[in-house]
Amino acid sequence: FIRAKAAFAVSVNGTMPTLQKQPIVKWNNARHPLLWLKNQKAKKEVMPLTIQLDGQNRILLLSGPNAGGKSVCMKTLGLLQYMLQCGLLIPVGEGSVAGIFDNFFIDIGDSQSLDNDLSTYSSHIKNLTFFLEHVDAKTLLLIDEFGSGTDPMYGSAIAEAALEKLNERKAMGIITTHYAGLKALASKTEGLINGSMRFDTDRLIPLYVLDIGVPGSSFTLEIAEKSGLEKSLIEQ
Repeated sequence: FIRAKAAFAVSVNGTMPTLQKQPIVKWNNARHPLLWLKNQKAKKEVMPLTIQLDGQNRILLLSGPNAGGKSVCMKTLGLLQYMLQCGLLIPVGEGSVAGIFDNFFIDIGDSQSLDNDLSTYSSHIKNLTFFLEHVDAKTLLLIDEFGSGTDPMYGSAIAEAALEKLNERKAMGIITTHYAGLKALASKTEGLINGSMRFDTDRLIPLYVLDIGVPGSSFTLEIAEKSGLEKSLIEQ
């Protein structure tokens, strides 16, 4: 078992970050191990991510266009942290520091079901209700498309109120969103910080580089045009 862990670590360039007892994420050049293995076979590059979450900037509000790498960034954080706490070496660069979390609260995708009459939005709210009851300063939080699945005006408002509460409870993690209201809240609230995945605005292609401190644009109209939607319809 130990040899298998070591062999896997070698295959993904796993290393041992400096460990601290309190929750902290200070990773240089982190890579998603499964993406790394897949792209290595295809001889494609995986852009490394440098992520820092600490007592001052606990929740990273990640925005930017669809297919720009937001979810990969969030899943990289969750998977590497869980691997580390299972005793595996992780693919991060020199000088990386990692803490330990007691809870992992994750809402990615949806749990809509015919069996229990849950819609996409209902399933998100059910998860959020649980999170708000149990989250604390030793919780790693990963929420994809926060507040989506309902009327955008009300979905955004509920997401803002919930984000304030999650921040008050000192949770740490990544939340992805397209809502301008959430980006504005993060820009003026201690404990929250905006982030975006870099995007080539000339060629309209994602660069998969994480920029912390800067909110991202969804490039909705530009991507729609590039994807073949008629210009007259976009103008209308």
